[in-house]
Amino acid sequence: MKRSSHKTSYDFNSGVVIVTGASRGIGKQIALDLLKSNCLVIGVYSSDDEAAKICREEFKIFGDKFELIKKDVSIESNVSYIFDHTHAKWGKGVEMLVNNAGILKQGTFFELSSAQWSQTLKVNLEAPFLLCQKFLKFCNSNGSIVNIASIGGQMGGDKAPDYAASKAAIISLTRSIARIGSKKNIRSNSVSPGWIETDIFSEKQLKNLKIEAKSQIPLARMGHSSEVSEAVLFLLSDSSSYITGHCLNVNGGIYFG
Repeated sequence: MKRSSHKTSYDFNSGVVIVTGASRGIGKQIALDLLKSNCLVIGVYSSDDEAAKICREEFKIFGDKFELIKKDVSIESNVSYIFDHTHAKWGKGVEMLVNNAGILKQGTFFELSSAQWSQTLKVNLEAPFLLCQKFLKFCNSNGSIVNIASIGGQMGGDKAPDYAASKAAIISLTRSIARIGSKKNIRSNSVSPGWIETDIFSEKQLKNLKIEAKSQIPLARMGHSSEVSEAVLFLLSDSSSYITGHCLNVNGGIYFG
């Protein structure tokens, strides 16, 4: 059976959303699908200026509905700037937040330095914490947060234990935020992707992963960024209005927990 090309349609009624890591990969796809679903999107990236240039050019068709800002969101003052700038730009506060940005450096456990461990947790955990904290302070009610976790945070990772630990913590943080945010009817959920085809892999790496996926993944293929994005939009939307604190797996069945 061929995969259906049909996608669920959403209309977010010019809702304002911040998406981190929006210049490439999964974050770029999420930003694109939100723009197509009538959102006002502030995208954030930290370092890849070339990818940002391409993204801005491709998203020109959305005009003033999209802006891509270069900021390190593990710095609290930068997070404050983004929220203030967003409010000034459109005259209303942020209603949705997608914490997608993250770093992954593979190696062996015994070569993992304390500096890399600290940097990974700063980017992958502290930055989402700061953004969630600011969001909970300034979102009046009925907001929605989606944090991008990873199958590594559920199964562990011998090649990137720092990354796996940070993503396990993201799932826990998501549930804590769900409890805290419920007082204002703010929902908090996470999406945990498995093996996803993105531009972070070289052509050779992708070829090898696709071969391995046939034997390792029950659905016998890698996933697509659009499939992760569809899960994110569902959790942001009113279609999931009674779902909070949940971790939604998008992994082809490689992990069921």
